[in-house]
Amino acid sequence: MPLDETPSEERRRVATVVHDDRGNGSVEWRAAPADHQRQVLEVVGEDGLSLNSREISYDPYARHRPLSPRAGKRTDLRKLGEWIKKMRELEERRRGGGGNGADET
Repeated sequence: MPLDETPSEERRRVATVVHDDRGNGSVEWRAAPADHQRQVLEVVGEDGLSLNSREISYDPYARHRPLSPRAGKRTDLRKLGEWIKKMRELEERRRGGGGNGADET
């Protein structure tokens, strides 16, 4: 007998979600009883279902507006670079014994 012609009572199964001792969920399948009635799902309401066609894309890279007010502004790192150079020069002077006298006691 081909797979397509398997009697429906042999193929009817019911799934239940079970959790192990760690809380991980999995599906447990069991044979459905002969008198089991499937739950009927239907759309309630007069309007029915429709797709939201107002949103163009859900791709975060395709958005036209920045996510935050600072997203478009660039940070100028030149001042940070100058400060780092000054700190390195100051540290070299301290190591070499040629300090500026302000922090020496």
